[in-house]
Amino acid sequence: MTAAPGAASPTAALLSVEYAMMPRMPLRTGPLIGRDADLSRLADAIGLRPSPGAQPGGVVVLSGDAGIGKSRLVGQLVGDATDAGWFTALGHCVGLAGASLAYLPFVELVATIDAGHPDVVEHVLDTHPSLGHLLPGRLPGRPSEPESVGSAGHATDPGQVAEAVHALLSALGDAQPSLVVIEDVHWADHSSRDLITLLLTRGFTRAVGLVVTYRSDDLFRRHPLHDTLAVWARIAGLEHVELAPLPDDAVRELVSGIEGAPTDAETSTEIARRSEGNPFFAEELVASAAAGQSLSGGLSRVLRARVEQLDDTAQRVLRAIALKGGQFIGHELLSRVLDLPDETLEAALAAAVEHHVLETRWPPAYTFRHALLGETVADGLLPGERLRLHRAYAAVLAERPDLAPASELARHAAAVGDLPTAVRASRAAAESAMAVGGPQEALLHLERALSWLDEDDPERDEVTLRASRAAMVAGEPIRAIDLLRDRLDHPGTAQDPGSRADLLAALVIRSRVLDLPVDSVALTDEALSLIGEEADERRVRVLVARVQALVDTGSFVEAAVVGNEVSLLAERLGLGVALAEVRTILARVLEAQEDLQSVEAHLRSVVADIPAEDPLLLRALHQLASLAHRRGDLPGSLALYDRGAEVARRMHREWAPWGQECRLLGGLTAYELGDWDGAARRLDLAGRPAPQPGRTIFTAAALSVRAGRGEPVDPDLIAALREWWHVDGLCVVLTVMPGVDVLGQAGDLAGVLDLAEAAVRVLDVAWGDYHAVARLAAVVAGQAAALVPHADAALRARAVALVDDLADRARRIGELRPAVEKPSRPMFERAAAEPLEDTSRETWAWIARVEAEVLRLQRVAGLDDPPPAEDLVAAWRRSVTAFERYGHVFETARSQARLAAALRAAGDVGASREVGEQARAVAVRLEAKPLLAELDDVRTGAVDHRQDTGTAELTPRELEVLALLAQGLTNGQIGKQLYISTKTVSVHVSNLLAKLGASGRTEAAAVARRRGLVT
Repeated sequence: MTAAPGAASPTAALLSVEYAMMPRMPLRTGPLIGRDADLSRLADAIGLRPSPGAQPGGVVVLSGDAGIGKSRLVGQLVGDATDAGWFTALGHCVGLAGASLAYLPFVELVATIDAGHPDVVEHVLDTHPSLGHLLPGRLPGRPSEPESVGSAGHATDPGQVAEAVHALLSALGDAQPSLVVIEDVHWADHSSRDLITLLLTRGFTRAVGLVVTYRSDDLFRRHPLHDTLAVWARIAGLEHVELAPLPDDAVRELVSGIEGAPTDAETSTEIARRSEGNPFFAEELVASAAAGQSLSGGLSRVLRARVEQLDDTAQRVLRAIALKGGQFIGHELLSRVLDLPDETLEAALAAAVEHHVLETRWPPAYTFRHALLGETVADGLLPGERLRLHRAYAAVLAERPDLAPASELARHAAAVGDLPTAVRASRAAAESAMAVGGPQEALLHLERALSWLDEDDPERDEVTLRASRAAMVAGEPIRAIDLLRDRLDHPGTAQDPGSRADLLAALVIRSRVLDLPVDSVALTDEALSLIGEEADERRVRVLVARVQALVDTGSFVEAAVVGNEVSLLAERLGLGVALAEVRTILARVLEAQEDLQSVEAHLRSVVADIPAEDPLLLRALHQLASLAHRRGDLPGSLALYDRGAEVARRMHREWAPWGQECRLLGGLTAYELGDWDGAARRLDLAGRPAPQPGRTIFTAAALSVRAGRGEPVDPDLIAALREWWHVDGLCVVLTVMPGVDVLGQAGDLAGVLDLAEAAVRVLDVAWGDYHAVARLAAVVAGQAAALVPHADAALRARAVALVDDLADRARRIGELRPAVEKPSRPMFERAAAEPLEDTSRETWAWIARVEAEVLRLQRVAGLDDPPPAEDLVAAWRRSVTAFERYGHVFETARSQARLAAALRAAGDVGASREVGEQARAVAVRLEAKPLLAELDDVRTGAVDHRQDTGTAELTPRELEVLALLAQGLTNGQIGKQLYISTKTVSVHVSNLLAKLGASGRTEAAAVARRRGLVT
């Protein structure tokens, strides 16, 4: 007879009591051999033996092959910490179904802390209620309002959970020095990996030691932990201990201490050789030798031999435990699955424990002594036996879902073909994952459910919506959009009209975060035709999407009308989130009317009304920051972007819409303000795994600092960034601007033109009329002016033609009626009566720069009637003034450098020197090497000849002479090399000095190297 539900059998209880008298896993068995140095490193890393005046605590990562002794070493560390009066808690990651359970090791950790320090947990719960999600039965209440079209609903934000866990461990360290261990993170779920990264990065100012372990031999290039380890490698102060194999003498000492081990030297030597320093393998070889078995064969054969020593019933029990997977299986679940008499099951379990195959814990539960044992047993299951066990698990868990997570029921049900049950369980698992802030795990469960649903199943629409929502929260917008498109394109034969309308509305909102070809107005037309006139929540969702589509396409009057309608309906239905979302969208209508004060007042009232934990707050802050940027208040804009980025970090929405852009645009704004170190810090992913296209966009944005400082850039990088141009126009802009400078600094005029022309083709399709063309025209013209003196006639003509076209387009932008770009981008519309310098200082500055760069290019392009130097001076003064008012520190300095060159060419050397020194101070502070080189040319007069004559081309013979001159050869030596007279060489050198504006041979060589004329 099996035990009654919830009751443990006597033998199981006895085993568990015995276990309860031992230290928590991992067990300490005998002396630690060969690991003294490793143990000392761990103890030092966590501050277990702090030096006088030092604070206990620290973080460390422990890695090594399976069986190398990580758990044994951690067990010793836990024992030493306990002996020193520390509180200890362990959390385990598990394989198979457990890998998709969000925060699984932290649920175990928090439960242990709650048992040992309930007062600490209660105190943290008061200030961080999200901690309740990791304590079953103590979930915090949250609003029941349905999700809006654009939001991800009220699922728990991962950032709240992360903050709660960090606060708990900090409070625990205040109460008692504590050691926290998270084992086997090679099996960790996505949310746990992110949380572990946060804990390792932040560390603790309290007496908290954190140890994280993983199995290094399980990793491969596409393993989920692989990219995370790259992040950990860059965390300052993080100790990484890699366990090496034990030396042979340590293995022999280990073997000699095992009861029943062979005593002859030959066998001990063979065990040491075959185990290759792996203590677990050595122990198993000892067991084989003690049983009279051969030492030949690999580890799997040795482990199978260990299991085969047990009788058939015990092996049957082990196979059931192995198929279940995970760290522990509860006694009641195991007994129901096997349906064995209590006495038989208990005897089998006792035998497995006695043979060191299983270990136990209280409440009654069992696990393999080492994961390798479980993997070996699972690999040996026959297909029929595997199917029968899956069926038994599915039947038990369908009746008693409290015995295991829903994800396990889904796995077992799918394995036996019970797809309806598998879908229900996967949806339940996804909801649980979202509730604790695990969108990646939720997406995994929901996509599994979609793979099991027939195309005609009406449930597929709802699951698709939820999967798309999870993907957005996880920072996977392309995945979110593709899921919606796939369902809309393959609706089955009987799709519900209302469900299709929901899919269409979601596609309108979610696709706008990227520059993908979507006719949003047509999509909302179709959605409205499907839902009729019923005044319900669905109509609100569709109308919200309609308002957004109208705003995005510039139909502001109609957007205002529809916005008023949906606002009244949302207010009547009590849908506060939808109402706030509409108000945020309608701020763009006010912007189009150029009433910037009204826009700011409107948005600030929206921000004040949005709860602190509502993701909509990110969008409102983003719009406020964009508005400040547009008005030329760069410091205010940066403060708002940083606030949005901090909110995104707190909510763990750094890769979700608006959160990602707050951090990105904050970095770009810091760059404009001249805080290049701050920009690099904001834009640096620090090796953190990031979804696409976000990773590419941040990499492109960081190029601005690298180009400004003249740092080397791999040419393949720009090519890699271009692979994402078709997805997002912002990626185009962020790549092409610094890319033009990088290629220009390398002297590659053809590459500059190719890149710019390619960018224009993509942006014309994605954005139509766009303000970024002004900046593009300016940077291309600037590099062309520096490079055309050395270009052939065809390339020179191509450069002039492209600059003329871009400049004309930039001028038209300055005269346009209000034009709409993607609202996720900074918008710079203006009314015809408003001066551009008041409504968009950035565009105004770049247009002024375009005019100056065009004149500069004309003076060096060999025109018959180049513009006079006075016109060039006036144009550059306007550019300096515009960038000073805008607040762009570097571009102000770059404009000053070119003004200084124009002044020198006009004969005003004193004014040139004064302006040049102002630019030099900025260039020195920013470490802007290309700008410093340009200023050196101005100071030495190297640019005067080009600006006066319109050309500085060197003849082929002059280039040959220059190359030898740069090597330090005398005129006579150069003449011998080129078979010309010394007098002829002297003439060539004189011409070179004049053309390069150099005062001597050394300076000429330096100028030539800076310009790429010689290597």
